[in-house]
This record gives sequence, C-alpha cells and structure tokens, in this order.
Amino acid sequence: MRTRLIYVGVCLLLTAQLANAKTTQHNPCALFTTVEITTVLGTAVEGSEPAAMGTGCQWFGKDDKSYVIIQQVGTEYWTDPKQASGYEAIQGVGKKAYSHPDVQGGWCAMALTKDATASALLIGTAKRASAVTLLRQLLERG
Repeated sequence: MRTRLIYVGVCLLLTAQLANAKTTQHNPCALFTTVEITTVLGTAVEGSEPAAMGTGCQWFGKDDKSYVIIQQVGTEYWTDPKQASGYEAIQGVGKKAYSHPDVQGGWCAMALTKDATASALLIGTAKRASAVTLLRQLLERG
C-alpha cells in the first residue's frame, strides 16, 4: 500500500510539472479512434478524455479494470529506467525507446525523439507488443 501511495505521489508530481511544460499544443485524443484503442487494449473502451493537463489522452475500459494513456511532452521529461524489471529496449523507434511491465499490471512503452518524449501506457489485458505498436502509431501520427 505504501509503495502504491508513493507511486501515485510521483505521478501527481510529474503531472504538476507537465502543466508547466512548453510543448506544442495539439489534441492527442484526435489521434486514435475508440475502435483502434479497443483493438490494441483487447477490451472495449469508453470514449476518450484529455489526460495529464492536456498533454495526453486516456480511454477507460468498459470492464472497469483496463485503461490506456498516451502522452507527448518535451524531451526534458525523458526517463530511461534500465534497471526496471522486464525492461526491453525497442530498436528503430526514435533516438531511444523501451518498454517494461507496469506496476499496475500492464505495459509502458516510451520513446525519445528529436522534439518530444512519447509514451503509451496500457493497463489490463494488453501485451507488450500492443504497447509498442501504440507507441509507434503515436509517433507516426503525433
């Protein structure tokens, strides 16, 4: 429980910092349809909602357990947790990219490009390949 509270606290702190990030404003929710997110997550989702102070978008699974969050922020927010359990580098995506299991039972994939840090978080039934696919699509469309 304590670990989860620390994790939530770190996420809130990062979100507060992102509010001050100087990134190009766009509508990340317009990048994917509900059908596309349902396919990648492997379960039906509700409509999209803005996330992370407008730098991202989220979809919640109709199963009340699954969700997807995509986000693009400035390069100063790049992190590379090479020591994370299950960490795998992703070749051919941006300057650097990786994926690893998320503590909440899903997958996180993140890439650093010349202009941005992009991430895809899938919680629930999705597999690593789905997180990597969504990250690639985010970079192509975003």
